[in-house]
Amino acid sequence: MTSTAQVGVIGAGPAGARVAELLARRGVDVLLLDPKAPWEKPCGGGLTPAVFEDFPDLMELYPIARSLTEVRVELQPELGFSVHLDRPLRIVPRQALGAWQLERAVNAGAWHVPSRVRTIERGAPGWTLETDERRFRIRFLIGADGAASLVRRVAAPELSVELAPTRVAYPSSAGLEHDRVVLKFYPRIAGYLWDFPRPGHRSVGVGVQSGTWTRPDLDQEIDDYRRSRDHCSCLGLPRAGAVIGTGQLGHGDFSCLAGAGFALLGDAAGLADPLTGEGIHNAMRSAELLARAWSRHGADDYPKLAHATFAREFGASRFARRVLLESWLGSALIHRCLSSNSAYAVMHSILNGVNEHDGSMSRLFGRALRAWSAVRMDRTLAARGGRDVAPCSCASVELLDHAVTATGICGDAQSPRSREASDCRPPASGQVKLNS
Repeated sequence: MTSTAQVGVIGAGPAGARVAELLARRGVDVLLLDPKAPWEKPCGGGLTPAVFEDFPDLMELYPIARSLTEVRVELQPELGFSVHLDRPLRIVPRQALGAWQLERAVNAGAWHVPSRVRTIERGAPGWTLETDERRFRIRFLIGADGAASLVRRVAAPELSVELAPTRVAYPSSAGLEHDRVVLKFYPRIAGYLWDFPRPGHRSVGVGVQSGTWTRPDLDQEIDDYRRSRDHCSCLGLPRAGAVIGTGQLGHGDFSCLAGAGFALLGDAAGLADPLTGEGIHNAMRSAELLARAWSRHGADDYPKLAHATFAREFGASRFARRVLLESWLGSALIHRCLSSNSAYAVMHSILNGVNEHDGSMSRLFGRALRAWSAVRMDRTLAARGGRDVAPCSCASVELLDHAVTATGICGDAQSPRSREASDCRPPASGQVKLNS
């Protein structure tokens, strides 16, 4: 059985679902392929203030988000300090974000087919996509299928993407005393461990540059952190893993992001932030850029728009990564923050700048000056020293495939073609399951 569409989008994550929605609203016939959306990608799930500024419709997720205004930075449990965020970081489980986005895409008219693409072949014109159930012929192909993108391997094999491995566990939130993020850094290692409180559970994970640690190393680091954070003998929680795609785009050549009949978005294009690894914001921005280019001349302008948007940011992020993570300076600065108000003020300003996606040097200086004045008046604001150990719960949270918090992934707004093919499915019952 062969079906046709004008545009085929592979991957229904933040980039794929967004571009499917935007193009469908413009009257484009859009096929959206993803076998497991919405799903819980192993990540922190943090949405910065800048994401909500660029995409105010995301404010609909405020009721299910966890708002955090404190970050603890540490090298060891006894060596750390806290930074107040001027604007909150909001934590939203990726399943909930994915369900919300998928529903919007389908309501806009996109045709969602929950099937895995096995092969991609270029035709004349367009592309042929093979799934386990059927064949699709499309004119334009959009790869939003993550860091290990099949579309990129077929359509743009020359694009080099740095794959940063991550491992994540989801302990229950029992015993959590503070609504704060914990970030643990390592001397001369481009990566960090995070502990993000979420609604009902925590995301504890670690991500590093490719080739730094093995999977057992990453899992051991999570266990060591939990041993230092919780009164726990029940380690070895179920883990999930993923990779983050950061492009080798320091030379400023974004031309590989699109070509004859295709375009790449998000992690598939290597657009995760080189410093933090955060990818949701840039994924959605890339979708907006492609939709804007489509309204003008197809996708021809997309690489130019991507260059204008990301080139300077990525240059600054790569410089910051070399200075703060890959050299001795970052860990030395954290050590210095424990005793120096000036060093603490600099770190306070950097973290708030990253959270707000604001690299302005004048505002960096202004934030640092305000933080220095505040901590000089009250040194307890920095909460320097060791952190408390929390009670332990040996329950873990298993985030179920296709579990959602949005109502009705397709509801009554299915496209007629979706209803005929029975390709839109209702959400599974229940969001989480506790395992003892």
